[in-house]
Amino acid sequence: MKYLMEINYLKTYFFTESGVVPAVDKVSFFIKEGETVALVGESGSGKSVTSLSIMGLIDSPGKIVEGEILFDGKDLTLLSEKELRKIRGNDVAMIFQEPLTSLNPVLKIGDQLSESIILHQKMDKRKAREISIHLLRQVGIPRAEQIMESYPHLLSGGMRQRVMIAMALSCGPRLLIADEPTTALDATIQAQILQLLKKLIEETNTSILLITHDLGVVAEMADRVVVMYAGQIVEHTDVFTLFRDPKHPYTKGLIESTPKIHEEKDELTSIAGTVANPLNYPTGCRFVDRCPFALKECSTNPPHMLEVNKDHYVRCWLHEEKEDDVRETTKTT
Repeated sequence: MKYLMEINYLKTYFFTESGVVPAVDKVSFFIKEGETVALVGESGSGKSVTSLSIMGLIDSPGKIVEGEILFDGKDLTLLSEKELRKIRGNDVAMIFQEPLTSLNPVLKIGDQLSESIILHQKMDKRKAREISIHLLRQVGIPRAEQIMESYPHLLSGGMRQRVMIAMALSCGPRLLIADEPTTALDATIQAQILQLLKKLIEETNTSILLITHDLGVVAEMADRVVVMYAGQIVEHTDVFTLFRDPKHPYTKGLIESTPKIHEEKDELTSIAGTVANPLNYPTGCRFVDRCPFALKECSTNPPHMLEVNKDHYVRCWLHEEKEDDVRETTKTT
């Protein structure tokens, strides 16, 4: 099957004075046309570095040292900066985590929106302005003409996030990367933004890579889920299977630590310890120091990614023991 995007064995390392940080280490997954894939994990798990690698925005001391990022069959890691600019914003667009810092504080909203349209679509300023106003209305911003003349600091967090979505959609991308699109927004605005993204998916068939640590957002939006821990994928399956039958102890911990509306608890369950130091990852499984089910092998040998059920992959020695029931796969190593 041909995928819209296919990432194979991606390694993005940062070469610091303290040592080499394997921020993304042997990561592989795919995204189909019109599909929403959620990339889930704690802060420091490598989610944002994965998205920046896709966009070609890794700066020194970071570097993609190995792997492929195939978009429509073309390897983005082999393209020049000029070739990447034609794809970035045009075919692949990104909504960044902090809209206030992502928007230029000294330029009006209209100028920032029109800029990318003029650059990629080769339109004059008048036509670009008309499209910009239409986009602002499309993402639910009232008084679009007045907002065009406003500066970012005059808008609320929810309005700025809608502007970022409008900018990302300005050139009709086939893949939209949304990095924590609802962070720091209150529950009402969060629901509105998610509803807006769902509406856009239905209307445009745009694929979305949704980066989040919020499993409530995952349940609402995703078709498939990729769980990351310490730079590696530890589980990968469809959203229904993940919540119904999580296999990796880390995934189970994430789900158990999420409050549920039908349960009464005096305190929430938490995952013991903290994310491993990326300069000194354990020799075996990177989750070993926090895992309540750790085996002897977990401390010495890194587990492989295995297919435990159809299209359900997990990186864990608990499942490698059942050799008759599983088969190793190289697709999501």
